Amino acid sequence: MNKLKVTLLASSVVLAATLLSACGSNQSSSTSTKKLKAGNFDVAYQNPDKAIKGGNLKVAYQSDSPMKAQWLSGLSNDATFATMSGPGGGQDGLFFTDSGFKFIKGGAADVALDKESKTATITLRKDLKWSDGSEVTAKDYEFTYETIANPAYGSDRWTDSLANIVGLSDYHAGKAKTISGITFPDGENGKVIKVQFKEMKPGMTQSGNGYFLETVAPYQYLKDVAPKDLASSPKTTTKPLVTGPFKPENVVAGESIKYVPNPYYWGKKPKLNSITYEVVSTAKSVAALSSSKYDFINGMVSSQCKQVKNLKGYKVLGQQAMAISLMYYNLGHYDAKNSINVQDRKTPLQDQNVRQAIGYARNVAEVANKFSNGLSTPANSLIPPIFKQFTSSSVKGYEKQDLDKANKLLDEDGWKLNKSTGYREKDGKELSLVYAARVGDANAETIAQNYIQQWKKIGVKVSLYNGKLMEFNSWVDHMTTPPGANDWDITDGSWSLASEPSQQDLFSASAPYNFGHFNDSEITKDLNDIDSAKSENPTYRKAAFVKYQEDMNKKAYVVPTNFSLSYTPVNKRVVGMTLDYGAMDTWSEIGVSSAKLATK
Repeated sequence: MNKLKVTLLASSVVLAATLLSACGSNQSSSTSTKKLKAGNFDVAYQNPDKAIKGGNLKVAYQSDSPMKAQWLSGLSNDATFATMSGPGGGQDGLFFTDSGFKFIKGGAADVALDKESKTATITLRKDLKWSDGSEVTAKDYEFTYETIANPAYGSDRWTDSLANIVGLSDYHAGKAKTISGITFPDGENGKVIKVQFKEMKPGMTQSGNGYFLETVAPYQYLKDVAPKDLASSPKTTTKPLVTGPFKPENVVAGESIKYVPNPYYWGKKPKLNSITYEVVSTAKSVAALSSSKYDFINGMVSSQCKQVKNLKGYKVLGQQAMAISLMYYNLGHYDAKNSINVQDRKTPLQDQNVRQAIGYARNVAEVANKFSNGLSTPANSLIPPIFKQFTSSSVKGYEKQDLDKANKLLDEDGWKLNKSTGYREKDGKELSLVYAARVGDANAETIAQNYIQQWKKIGVKVSLYNGKLMEFNSWVDHMTTPPGANDWDITDGSWSLASEPSQQDLFSASAPYNFGHFNDSEITKDLNDIDSAKSENPTYRKAAFVKYQEDMNKKAYVVPTNFSLSYTPVNKRVVGMTLDYGAMDTWSEIGVSSAKLATK
């Protein structure tokens, strides 16, 4: 399974996990025949008919914003493209994993960890090639680190986790021209890489751990592109090299990707002749399925489930989403020069009581019941239930609305209700906040206005950013461009999470994705404890995770909103389709049983 980095999701009600085994990985394993269930959904579609030779698969990703094609994982943060890049290798992931996301042998590369020497040795397959036939080399693996750690490339993937590699912080700071902790036993053109760590971490056996990278980038193809131009170069946007079972034949900016088989793929030869992957708008997706235009659509939201579950010719599959939706408070800014979040914003939200009150005022359970078609449940913490070994029902969050408690917290904090306006004041200033809510499904505006009304019930005046919902890509730019905007107070985020649940990359002091820019020594200690040597003991690590979740809920720098099930309607001509996290190379395995889409 390729590195399951945290990825922004466009919908405020998360239902489309970026990682779907048939929709985002280039690794190899035969499709499971086990009858797996997620809620009331089957995880896989068991087509009684065999796949024909060839065939053209028609797939779409639902989004009301254009995809941002970027084939280098270190420069990409778009959930739509993260999924749409799957047939080409999911931005060139290397390793196989089991259903619990632990590394196993047999992928494009294997990794061996050595506790004594504090190293990871990555060995690339001898037959691993780029789609132009050139060899994938040790330098290609190291180059991915350069694109993230060298600020000139403009990546927002730098985190404390990567700083655990010897010499990488010095390279990031411009103090060294090379990364001393990454070496090539057989030379840069060889197939072996050794990564030297300062400390070994318990999560290193899990894909998505963030302590070492799981992707490659074609150095020889890209070396002559200036760092400042790499993210916009055709070589990384429309004419890339890939390692997956398919290669992009044509990329239409913002709209679609046409794939054909990659003749240099190291794994099983694909069954299909081509895959067409398009972006479809929320307004058109159900009608497209009704007219049998697509074999399946990723990214559909909860409000559409009833409309598609009984469509003729389709089977709806589901899976627990490795995702979380949450509410952020704007508390500071990001110091890009020193790679640190600074919690210095002058705002009433610096008071813990205010943050907690706003959390308790939301009626998230009512919203989920009304709009999610049973696919979302209020979240008690920031760790989804799919990671059951790290969660506890004893953790209590903001899943139940409690207006009395919210009012009491504000009273205790000295916020007095002005009966003539209906809003609270303190030191002559009204408790007035700006809500940067995002465009999502058809219910996004209704949900945002609902929360504004709930906050009004406790005397908090909230208005939408510029009086309307923000377009998703505009919102992303607003949140991720350092040092961060000062013109919003509350926003919502939705993340497709890594398969190693440590949240250093989301909430550490140096994480660019820490949109609220909080910086708290106790949370830093909790995050470090989760990844400490003591946490090699599973019991200790679970306790560390539980404490982290409790502390995050208490401090309320962010407030959990929903956990969810993802679902995907699949045409009944498709063969080999599964959402099982333990299945790997389904892009090679997937086929169709007829030339035309099923209509019955």
